[in-house]
Amino acid sequence: MSIDAKVNVFHGPREPRQRLMALSTLINTVGMGLFLSAGTIFLIRSAGLSPATAGLGLTVGSLIGFGAGVVAGDLADRRGARNVVVASMLVEAVASVGLLLVHDLWTLIVVAAVAAVGRAGSGSARGAMIGVLAEPGKGAALRTYLRAVTNVGLAVGMLGSAVVLAVDSRPAYVLLVLTDAATFLLAAAVLARLPHLAATRTAAPRTAGAVRGGPADGAASGGPAPDQRRWVALRDRRYLAFTAASSIASLQGWVLVQALPVWIVLRTAAPRSMAAVVLFVAAVTVAVTQIPATRSIDGPRSAARLLARSGPLFLVAWVLMALASGPSVWVTVVLLLVAVLVHSLAEVWQEAGTFELSFAFARPEAQGQYQGVIGLGHGFVEAVAPAVVITLCINTGKIGWVVLAVIVMVAGFLCALIERRWSGDRRAITDHEVPAGR
Repeated sequence: MSIDAKVNVFHGPREPRQRLMALSTLINTVGMGLFLSAGTIFLIRSAGLSPATAGLGLTVGSLIGFGAGVVAGDLADRRGARNVVVASMLVEAVASVGLLLVHDLWTLIVVAAVAAVGRAGSGSARGAMIGVLAEPGKGAALRTYLRAVTNVGLAVGMLGSAVVLAVDSRPAYVLLVLTDAATFLLAAAVLARLPHLAATRTAAPRTAGAVRGGPADGAASGGPAPDQRRWVALRDRRYLAFTAASSIASLQGWVLVQALPVWIVLRTAAPRSMAAVVLFVAAVTVAVTQIPATRSIDGPRSAARLLARSGPLFLVAWVLMALASGPSVWVTVVLLLVAVLVHSLAEVWQEAGTFELSFAFARPEAQGQYQGVIGLGHGFVEAVAPAVVITLCINTGKIGWVVLAVIVMVAGFLCALIERRWSGDRRAITDHEVPAGR
């Protein structure tokens, strides 16, 4: 990477539309960091729900709404991504305010379902927007920068949530929820300044050439029937396999935000404040290392390589977290901090690799739909992750940390294997077509 390229990465994109998207991402993720760290505690400490009720309501609500991403992504491809993202963020803002009305399981399920619809819609449509805004040959650089911006926003939000948790009062929690809602509105307002983004595909392509030729295509000659063409991502078996494997690998994120804080409070001698400290340290570490640690990504092969390498690092980190149960306070604190640093590097590698492959495997004209499909898989894992990581890491104990690490590691290796076969198929097609064009 040249010196000029490095400067451009660290100072952000120069293209005005990309800068607006980066600003919107920063604002949105500050709110995400606020709620990610303190949202569940708000439901318990302020809304008066039991931990079991809060977990059940969030899970059921997420399962009800998580499938909306595929529909929203397809709509973004056919109608333009900007309006879909803005509308989805407004839905998320409504859901955030709705949390103030939650005092029982059923209202929580309704609010969580609305939030899941908005979250899935904005995530998949945002993927389509990235595909449209990225300059030719510079998509990886834009995605890397947006990931760095995301982690800066999360770090700021988590720092704010630590203050709210320290105050631990109803007014403080209400302010947190309203601030979260405000970030959705501000982020949507920033994106509304973008010009309309044209559709990337039609509702029903009429020629075989209009629906073939994407990087993940394996259709035989002759286009499929119009009623089949629309949902191309749902018929892409390789992408579905990648979605399944990467979704399982994404359990790692819930270990840090769900299992580790509970483990620290219930199973270690560390002070309770360490539960917030480790999340802040992780967010800062990810933000600082995001660009230098993923600079080697210049295509699918390098992305898959980093994704595969993340698995062994997670194993090391989670063994250290498990060993933190038992020693003295200072030994525990050191183990936790080292574990979080290792985990953060692994997280950067895994998420960067997954993000890059999710675009590389998708057909360019249907990025929104493909991002909706991978969001569907990750959304399902998001819904069941609390039960999985708490059961393995907290209820099972130290051996559960190792079991979960092996599962995540194997899933990462499978993602890399899928990339290898995808690249091999592309080379074979290219080698076959070259003589025909001479």
